[in-house]
Amino acid sequence: MVEGECKLCGSLGELKLSHFIPKFVGKWVKDSSATGYIRLNQNINKRAQDIAKDYWLCGNCEQLFSGWEREFANKIFYPFVNDEAATAYYGDWLAKFCASLSWRTLSYIRSQSSRSDSALDEKELKTLEGLASFLLGKTKTLGVYEQHLYPLEPISSTNADAPENINRYFLRNMHMDVLIGNGQIMVYTKLPRFIILGLSGHSESRQMRSSRVALNGGKISPRSYYWPKGFAQYMFGKAREISEMYKEISSSQQAVIEKALAKNPDRAASSGTLAAFQHDLDMFGKAVFSPKVID
Repeated sequence: MVEGECKLCGSLGELKLSHFIPKFVGKWVKDSSATGYIRLNQNINKRAQDIAKDYWLCGNCEQLFSGWEREFANKIFYPFVNDEAATAYYGDWLAKFCASLSWRTLSYIRSQSSRSDSALDEKELKTLEGLASFLLGKTKTLGVYEQHLYPLEPISSTNADAPENINRYFLRNMHMDVLIGNGQIMVYTKLPRFIILGLSGHSESRQMRSSRVALNGGKISPRSYYWPKGFAQYMFGKAREISEMYKEISSSQQAVIEKALAKNPDRAASSGTLAAFQHDLDMFGKAVFSPKVID
């Protein structure tokens, strides 16, 4: 048992082991992979059974998060990733779910950073306080801390300089980051098939109305979405980073992967890993091939 202060509500007591990105997301990535394993960016040469987690929340706050996660998983995530739906209706729980991800991502990135910028630190702390107040029901609105949700579909062409693994990045990868510029904070949480952006008084907020999560409920459907300036290039850069990272897989781990694929070729053939790769292959041809095979 781990005792401490809950990072969300501040209560003292037993802390629960909480995932930064919801557990069901990591489980889906693993279960739909070619080998039944995942690899985390922190250590690409080691197979992982689970995604990042820590003792952060008390039982009550963990239950809050779990309820919103369950709604998102059953009503949006699984229908979309399984290609059973491209439209979904949601209630007030979606704003809570997205805000909880933004709160977790910003908290996690701050815990990993050694940056010292007092003005920015004050803005980040204010953002965390605003999100926490909304999540705990102390305020009924998000104010300037609005949440945006972008469903991601496989792409077959682009006018931009997209990397050869862009579909694999959109459809399979998880990622947390905080983007900072011109005194603005954008909290980036990447799930398979979805991006959640938490904004703090962003100058382009008005143009991004189509992706904004409504507080009282709404509808997710195919539509034209507006990306903030420079955001597409940011995503392309992250996809390229992952591609370069996989080139560093050791020969011994490469052999482990190839052995797993040979042991269960039917699993590999029907996996989400291969499906995402096929989208990139259709788009880029032989340029997608790497000397490394991935899980």
